[in-house]
Amino acid sequence: MEQEPNTSPGPPEFVTLKFAETELGITRVTLRRYLKHLGVETRSFHIRDRSLYISREELERVKQLKQNPALLEHLRFRPP
Repeated sequence: MEQEPNTSPGPPEFVTLKFAETELGITRVTLRRYLKHLGVETRSFHIRDRSLYISREELERVKQLKQNPALLEHLRFRPP
């Protein structure tokens, strides 16, 4: 049984931000914007591993946010 890429060495219920970006088809900046809107904080599990992680549950919440354009309307960039 093959493990998903970019998920280790963190706990199996967490994925890296890089994996989340690929899974969602969005950039790091957009992902950070979604996470900020949802109040999600990233986690780091190892001193030598600089990767940041979110839970699979949080990844699903971001997917739902991405799929509902009405929720995204106020996240769009508005010039000053």
